[in-house]
Amino acid sequence: MNPAEGHHYFMLKFKIFLALSLCTLFAACSPMSSMTANKRDAEFYGRFVNQSDQMSSAAEKLDQVKLLETGSEYPMRMALFANGKFYYQVDKLGDGQGLWDVSDGVLRLRAVRPLFDMHLFVSGAQAEGDETVIRFIDRHGFNSIKIQLRDPELLKQQGVVLPALPLYQASEKDI
Repeated sequence: MNPAEGHHYFMLKFKIFLALSLCTLFAACSPMSSMTANKRDAEFYGRFVNQSDQMSSAAEKLDQVKLLETGSEYPMRMALFANGKFYYQVDKLGDGQGLWDVSDGVLRLRAVRPLFDMHLFVSGAQAEGDETVIRFIDRHGFNSIKIQLRDPELLKQQGVVLPALPLYQASEKDI
């Protein structure tokens, strides 16, 4: 191999290595790569879903439907419905409706807001078990927060007295 061929061969290998390295770096640094904690099948997420006919009264009867809710560190509640829609309340942000689906083992929620689109991702907190987390990016960066199911019917059947839902703190900002 003459020096010109050797240099060409070296440059080709270098370019391939550089391209693979950049692809790996971009994939690892992509926000979407960290949005899934532990994948679950669609049946796992099915227990979170309410009947479609409950959607129209969700805002008024939120304490009577199945809810996904977080704790006080980032208060939010979401009621999913069989028609692929959901109603949400996020303290100090607002309430509204969006669409949900299950894709590649993740419950994905999307809602259009006046200033931005919300993208939320629910998946298993651990490799096994029923605990779930919700992940999203806000103006402060990446968030991963435990979220749990509040099922009024199931809790009543178990003899549990339902605590009142925390008071929703609406936003005046319209963001």
